[in-house]
Amino acid sequence: MAALPANATISRSVNDEAPPAQSVAHYLVKAVPTAGADERAGTVRERLVGRRYEDASHVFLVTDGRLAGFASIADVLAAPSTTPLAEIATDINSHLVTPATDREEAASVAIHADLSVLGVCDADGRFIGAVPASALISILRDEHLEDLHHMVGIMGRSEAAQAALAAPPHRRALYRLPWLLVGMAGSALATMTMARFEAALAAHIAVAFFIPAIVYLADAVGTQSEAVAVRGLSLTSADLAPLLVGEVGTGILIGVALGTLAYPMVWLAFGSAALAATVAIALTTASSVATAIGFALPWVFARLGYDPALGSGPLGTVVQDVLSLLIYFWIASMLVF
Repeated sequence: MAALPANATISRSVNDEAPPAQSVAHYLVKAVPTAGADERAGTVRERLVGRRYEDASHVFLVTDGRLAGFASIADVLAAPSTTPLAEIATDINSHLVTPATDREEAASVAIHADLSVLGVCDADGRFIGAVPASALISILRDEHLEDLHHMVGIMGRSEAAQAALAAPPHRRALYRLPWLLVGMAGSALATMTMARFEAALAAHIAVAFFIPAIVYLADAVGTQSEAVAVRGLSLTSADLAPLLVGEVGTGILIGVALGTLAYPMVWLAFGSAALAATVAIALTTASSVATAIGFALPWVFARLGYDPALGSGPLGTVVQDVLSLLIYFWIASMLVF
């Protein structure tokens, strides 16, 4: 069966235009050593001498234009001259990628298959080149940095997010101020909420002692969920609903844990089982609600084309604050006031 010559340069065009930077085509190396599966190591070594390749870390075994496996150049050099390449080759047919494969998916294939290079085939299954180890390392580095940027909210997928990052100071202020004004309006609403309970708070001053704790812990739980959501936006395009259900479940568990810890401490400190129950139930409920809000808002902003790093933080904080106060006072009105 015929094989491509060892000095072959695969000229099959992947795309007449520049390949997308996020696809395997962008990292495709065509000039690689090839040989037939029945060729012997000595013959292949002789052909390699004096040849130049874009990547010569592996010799690819090609039969009738299709990839049969590869052998590392170290194994080819170390093998006895009469050894058929098929005996030292690795079968990678179950781990092939195409030029259209996303680069992150390709890197994942290489990691899970423990491969340092990937074979690339066209839609008809014909071998057209490889993604070498240097390209895989570059992909992993870029994806890692991108995930970190998404996680800390300094990079987004949308054009608006990129503009917010690179714009001059006055334009950045214009991007951020509207959301902060929304937060200011929410703060006024929180103030009005507390004012409605002024008389009740005056009669039960101990209830006011726990307002900062309730609000802070709800904000902290919501902020954690926001970080998870922003990171998730860089890792998956899955539907929001199943992910939200799982995150809300996490929030409920966190709230139950916080409430369980708070109940005996408040009871011992103030001698009031009703106050302790109010704080514990409020922590559980507020944490659950804050988790849902903190997780859902970044996804909603991203789907609407807005930068989740700019809007979800201020809006999520004020919504969580107002709801935490309402929850706390509503429970207190039933158990304490």
